[in-house]
Amino acid sequence: MCQQTPERMPKLNQASRQACLLLVTTLSMVCFAHSASAQTGGSFYGSRGDSATLNTQQKVEALYEQGDYERAFFIYQSELAPVGDKYAQYMVGFMYLTGTGVDEDAVLASAWYRLAAERSYPEFVTIRDQLLAGFDEPELLRSDTLYRELRRKYSDLAILMRLLKEDIAATHVQTGSRLSNSSAPVSILDPHTGDSLTSDHYARQFRKQAEEHLKLLSAILADRNIDTDVDKINLKELQAIVDEEVEKIDDRNDKRNETAELAIER
Repeated sequence: MCQQTPERMPKLNQASRQACLLLVTTLSMVCFAHSASAQTGGSFYGSRGDSATLNTQQKVEALYEQGDYERAFFIYQSELAPVGDKYAQYMVGFMYLTGTGVDEDAVLASAWYRLAAERSYPEFVTIRDQLLAGFDEPELLRSDTLYRELRRKYSDLAILMRLLKEDIAATHVQTGSRLSNSSAPVSILDPHTGDSLTSDHYARQFRKQAEEHLKLLSAILADRNIDTDVDKINLKELQAIVDEEVEKIDDRNDKRNETAELAIER
């Protein structure tokens, strides 16, 4: 059985929470790439809804402080965690661990903690390791299974791959968007600024985003030698690499990880 820790993994203090809210992201705010030689890599930027995400983060924090835990849990899990907000992923785990706004489930909490710690933020890593250290073998195996399920959908790799596909698809659509009886480019309204853009300009924006997301994927997959040329990338092959990587479990500090891997393979 899971041995409860004395502190019950308390919610981050105000200073840490404010710091996390500045760091966590939908891959459209500042965040950190993985690094084999350091706990955090270089900062990178995405392109999805900065102000909307910040507003949602502020809203859910207010709901939590007001004691509206069920609504807060829904927003953390359904709106912020799926787009790469590591603090939100941590909070989903915390609320599962303490039974706040949701049924208590320490093993499911650990899977969310592991997802939150994938960028190696020290606070999240420490809490993850403390919780995993109290699990027996069946609980560790269940945690591994749940963690893999989350990684397939909400890991940085999965999110970046999805964004890359969307950007490339949008680039192809926009470059082909011409009036059937005219050589003039179609004008498109930028949803963020309201400015009128030509389809070529809009396509260039998506291409730039695709290049950024591809570079980030390459940085995370540093040992796979990913080509960062958008024109040369094979999306099917890259997706296969991402699928393989998200199945890996490499965040446990003890030998039981090896046992779990063997059990899954059998």
